Amino acid sequence: MKDTSETDGECCPARVAVIGGGRWACVVAEKLCSLVPDSIGVSVHSRHNSRAVADWMAAHSLQRRVLVCSEWPRSAADANAVIVANAARDHAAAVDWALAAEIPVLVEKPLALSAAIAQQLIDRARSRSLRLGAAHVFLFAAYLERFAALIARERDIRSAHVCWEDPRVETRYGDEKRFDPGLPVFADWLPHVSSIVGALLPGSSLRCEDLRLLRGGAHVELKLAAGSVPCSVQLIRNGGRRRRVIEIAAAGRALRLDFSTEPGRISCGVTTEDPDPDWNARQSPLALMLRAFLRWAAGGRFDFRLDSEIGLRACRLIDETLARYDAALLTWLSGRLTDPGDTDEDLRYALGEILQYRGLLSAGAIERGIERVRARFARAPDTGWVKALISARAADSEEQS
Repeated sequence: MKDTSETDGECCPARVAVIGGGRWACVVAEKLCSLVPDSIGVSVHSRHNSRAVADWMAAHSLQRRVLVCSEWPRSAADANAVIVANAARDHAAAVDWALAAEIPVLVEKPLALSAAIAQQLIDRARSRSLRLGAAHVFLFAAYLERFAALIARERDIRSAHVCWEDPRVETRYGDEKRFDPGLPVFADWLPHVSSIVGALLPGSSLRCEDLRLLRGGAHVELKLAAGSVPCSVQLIRNGGRRRRVIEIAAAGRALRLDFSTEPGRISCGVTTEDPDPDWNARQSPLALMLRAFLRWAAGGRFDFRLDSEIGLRACRLIDETLARYDAALLTWLSGRLTDPGDTDEDLRYALGEILQYRGLLSAGAIERGIERVRARFARAPDTGWVKALISARAADSEEQS
């Protein structure tokens, strides 16, 4: 089989591999199947969750279309393009493998867990003239392009506000959506915020100036700056509803994009409009992003929205935020651990995040870990030990005993 094929007048890799075992990896594979002909091989590779992936494919009648493997592709002979959609802590290893095999790779957010690692991956790709793209799906949304065009007409942008909230239970693409409990909410969502604000206020890199932590880290409020424009951000997990709202204050009027339900509505002063009247007729942002990557991976033109520098900027912002977050978490956690009462939901969230930094644990393991943490703090209630706990972000409860 040739390494590329023609589809809809565009070149496409002959074999496309998705690395990941969660819901999103399955959604990406399903979307790929709708974009490319049956002659294009699509595979999903999960070292720890291949059985669940196979069940998902069977439930969606894709068991004969998608090859499910419990190991990563062995070489470029098994994959001509790779999409990394596994846990964020495993992104770097998967990208490193793809680059070593000289396979074009697209990475879901965040590009890496730190800017230093992201920079190493980018440098490695550039030194070998390899294709490394960062996936920021909202950059492919027509409603965001429409909102950006409206903002570009304004002469004086005074401030920006972003609210990003998920409910406790949510169904997306027909399946229950779950977040990575070991990944802080800002590390999970700032790549979205950073890429969107960058599109709305081009040329203005974001920096973190202040942070407020609530509910053990399930709710974080940030004061950012996009150049000279102040930008407030609310990030809320386990909230009451799904919210995706961006507000821009310009001289004389306010502009608002609410895409909680896509494509949402744009409000300019007292008027509102549909930002994408062709939403139901055009391909989804995910489909457009995947098509752009497949075209580039097969040797076609580069789409600037896949630029790995966008992911690197998000990683830098995450690094800045992490220092403030850990300081706030230290203060919050030290205060809550002195309370001899029952472990409430907020404390369970905070400790669960720390305990699962390097991998998911069973509910029983988490509870045992929380009890060990509380018992140890009762014996030695000093902030130095709590600081070490936060910094280590231990893999499991045994490491805290």
